[in-house]
Amino acid sequence: MNNKEYIKVRIEKERQILNQLAERYGLRHKAVLNQSLLLDTLINKYNKAKYEDLQRKQPIA
Repeated sequence: MNNKEYIKVRIEKERQILNQLAERYGLRHKAVLNQSLLLDTLINKYNKAKYEDLQRKQPIA
């Protein structure tokens, strides 16, 4: 499993946790907000890795 695939799996896992926390505590609870920040960080890492892959595949000329 490469880095992007691993991040995608983590994103899905963390998204499920976020949904569970939101159902349990409501959207403004500190645990929900922290989980949301974690999910945002993972999504940003995935997008960065995807963008870097696209940059490497572009022809120079």
